[in-house]
Amino acid sequence: VEDALRAIVGPDHAGPAQIKPCADPKFGDYQANGIMAVAKQLKQNPRTLAEQVVARLKLSGVSEPPTVASAGFISFRLTPAFVAQEINAVANDGRIGVQQVSQPHTVVIDFSSPNVAKPLHVGHIRSTIIGDCLARVRRFLGHRVITDNHIGDWGTQFGMLIVGWKKHRNDAALAADPIAELERLYKLVNEQSAHDAAVREEAKAELVKLQRGDSENHAIWQNIINLSRHVFDAAYEQLDVAFDHTFGESFYNPMLPDVVADLQQRGIARESEGALCVFFDDDPELKKTSPLMVRKSDGGYGYGATDMATIKYRIEQWHPNEIIYVTDARQKLHFKQVFKAAAKWQPTTPKLTHVWFGSILGEDGKPLKTREGTPVKLSELLDEAVERASQSSTRRTPNCRWIRGDRSRAQSASAR
Repeated sequence: VEDALRAIVGPDHAGPAQIKPCADPKFGDYQANGIMAVAKQLKQNPRTLAEQVVARLKLSGVSEPPTVASAGFISFRLTPAFVAQEINAVANDGRIGVQQVSQPHTVVIDFSSPNVAKPLHVGHIRSTIIGDCLARVRRFLGHRVITDNHIGDWGTQFGMLIVGWKKHRNDAALAADPIAELERLYKLVNEQSAHDAAVREEAKAELVKLQRGDSENHAIWQNIINLSRHVFDAAYEQLDVAFDHTFGESFYNPMLPDVVADLQQRGIARESEGALCVFFDDDPELKKTSPLMVRKSDGGYGYGATDMATIKYRIEQWHPNEIIYVTDARQKLHFKQVFKAAAKWQPTTPKLTHVWFGSILGEDGKPLKTREGTPVKLSELLDEAVERASQSSTRRTPNCRWIRGDRSRAQSASAR
């Protein structure tokens, strides 16, 4: 259309064709709107100019004869043969018509990120599926994608878990449902510590022993992680989701003292009421919020320190062009602060992106929390989904035979 317009009015006067889908399908599939602006500029009749353009078009086999409206619109209706030809071409193309990028990037995608000793519940499915979709699309486009499941495997809860493991563990229950037993142990000791100072002190002492490298507590901690990851992996297998790496918070723990010391030395973090924090006085939005705490007043390290160490490690190991974090919206402020602090600290900081989503709420209208109430377990949700799909398919196609494999995929015998 643009070539025909240039031939009629000259290249200096021809504008873009402005071809768009027709608002009303009864007029055709596509509509060229750019003729009117050119006609107005040249003080010509838009319909006459449009008819002149149509006379020059050679669209045999692509479109039925174009039609011209009085205002100068040109409407096109694709022929069924052309549509079928294009669909077949895409269907027989392994890349469905999508070309790979000419300049591939390295992209790190951080998603799912459950906490050990807790079950995956329905609230985890969004981060897991969205993150996996982003990874698949980026890889399909030709980018180098590195996926990392940043699990929560360090923190104060392990003091209570270790007390529970040593004193109240039920080995039969642990073998039957590891996460359920670990949850029971945590809740039991947590309730006891709320009313018994001796239990609280015992949990703190066990945590300190773990942090100092006590061999017995380290072995218990590692066992808890292994049991949790085994359960997580079963759910990921069912979802057909895989990770290149699973580096938990504990992986970065030895790096934290140097990271925090460097932040302080560079003037990025400063003391406030005994804690070490990053302030954002130069940011109109963030300066109104609480600072990013990297070291607590008791000497412990906050999530901010771990996230900064994680960014530094990923930059040094993988040299990414972009790092993507997939979490719910409650962490928007945290990542804004982390990204701002990282940009100040690491001159080679890549593009940092937070892909966020809404929370799945419980019956009380509040986001689901694993250790409060009984949210739907992800494994139960997936099993029920497969069962319902099987029943629905059987009703619609009685001869369809469902096969449940390692990944709970179902297929009919005829499809095979």
